[in-house]
Amino acid sequence: MSTPHETIGGYLTEAEPVLVLWHHLAGIVGGGETDAATLVHLTLPAATIYLVGVFEGQVVQGGFRQFLRGPSGDHALDTLQALREVGAHVSVELLEKAFGIFPGGIVPKAREDRVREFDRADQTDPTYFETFDELFNNRVDSQSVHRIENIDSLLLDYMKQHADVRLTY
Repeated sequence: MSTPHETIGGYLTEAEPVLVLWHHLAGIVGGGETDAATLVHLTLPAATIYLVGVFEGQVVQGGFRQFLRGPSGDHALDTLQALREVGAHVSVELLEKAFGIFPGGIVPKAREDRVREFDRADQTDPTYFETFDELFNNRVDSQSVHRIENIDSLLLDYMKQHADVRLTY
């Protein structure tokens, strides 16, 4: 891995700028956790890149259920805003629809409250997230031949727009 850079633009010279930057941000945040106490040290553009990366990784690994049910779900609304900020319209639409599992579409910040809603929803419709996962896998996942949204390209463009911004305050 390369040496950390002070600004987002410093990573643009890396062979895989988005990946290298995300790993450095994960190190700042604490090894990939989404603890709010450590996210506050990131500038808004750095937090945006970090949250979009967490979202993509969680959904690719285990779907929307994994993203929302785990610690990453603590920042579901911030992640939705981050996806909007980078222009990930397909992901925004899917995440907004996935929020429908919660009463009024409002995602509880506390994990135990989210888990309780998942347990309730599983009794009613245990396949609720399958459609969203399938659409993500077809339209967003880098392995899909039908991909219409490339999160890495969107993040790279976002990095270029915020090249002079520091990673932390």
